[in-house]
Amino acid sequence: MVNKYIKYLPWVILGAFSSYLSATYYARNSFDLFYLTLIFLIADIAILVFYEKVLRDKCKELFIRVMSNPKKDKQA
Repeated sequence: MVNKYIKYLPWVILGAFSSYLSATYYARNSFDLFYLTLIFLIADIAILVFYEKVLRDKCKELFIRVMSNPKKDKQA
């Protein structure tokens, strides 16, 4: 199962960096910085897992529906 999520490792690293930058904006001390970075990173990973489990197939179906040409498909 972990092998499936290895391809998202660069996005998790970028998410960790952006989480840290966002946390530095809101944090008042080092504990807040750690806590907010952790919360933002958990939210980022949750979005990636949600995409992998639910949205990927729905986005693929939507893309196929938008890009298909029913007039051309009926003539063939």
